[in-house]
Amino acid sequence: MLAMLRWIQTMRNPLLDHFFIGVTILGEEYFAIAVICLILWCVNKKAGYRIGFAYISSWILNFSLKEIIHLPRPFELDKRIIPLRPETATGYSFPSGHTQSLTSLVTAVMLALKKKWMYLPGILLIFLIAGSRLYLGVHTLLDVTGGALLGISWIFAANIIFDYAESTGRKAVFLIITVPMLVGMVFILTNEYYKIAGTFTGLMLGYFLDSFYIKYQVQGNIRQRFVNYILGIAVLLLIKTLVKKVLGDSLPADFLRYFLIGTWITVLAPMLFNKMWRKGSKYTQRSEQSGHTKTPPF
Repeated sequence: MLAMLRWIQTMRNPLLDHFFIGVTILGEEYFAIAVICLILWCVNKKAGYRIGFAYISSWILNFSLKEIIHLPRPFELDKRIIPLRPETATGYSFPSGHTQSLTSLVTAVMLALKKKWMYLPGILLIFLIAGSRLYLGVHTLLDVTGGALLGISWIFAANIIFDYAESTGRKAVFLIITVPMLVGMVFILTNEYYKIAGTFTGLMLGYFLDSFYIKYQVQGNIRQRFVNYILGIAVLLLIKTLVKKVLGDSLPADFLRYFLIGTWITVLAPMLFNKMWRKGSKYTQRSEQSGHTKTPPF
């Protein structure tokens, strides 16, 4: 498998370098957060929570397995392999986090929204993200295959847990994920793990509060939903930047920063959108007077 990476390395050129670096970014947190926010705020709340739960818990599984297996990166095993964008290759090698991440996201979206047109581009994205990690020299074929298979398998398992909680009302079932995650924080002392743990905690807080208090519903026309999304993402980026400047870099700071991001996504932003577009508000009245009242068929 290392020989395969050395062979791929001989085909590198500036055009392919830029292409695969762009592809690999799709396996990082920014793309996933943008997609989850879009679906939760602007398309379907329940689908957003389902996708968010499945995706974030998949990352918890990935980090946990990496710490258990302790497989070094290919460029650590063979110095002839020169990695591109090595800053995305932190921690251990198996399973590939980027591959599992995008595979989980794509699979969760396809299963939640059930749109046939998504299948072909979704499968193509999975192959492209796996290929990008090989091209960049940061994972072997074993790593990306394991990441893809785990990503797909876990989404089905996560959906079973989510469906059980929804159909029975026994939301304590989420402790199956929450308790091991909290225990993992004692042993997995990495910034990435603490970030994902903070995000998951914020997501679960929003999910429980929505059931009893917030009761957010996607509403409004396309313009209103666009305003929601741009405003929501802008505040999210502000939180991410300002909290880091105030608290600096540390495990507790990363947990708190991403907990606040998760809380904004699932608690504060939905509350704000409910207030902005509730019937009779000045925003809704202005929209109705302009004649833009048709709701898009999501």
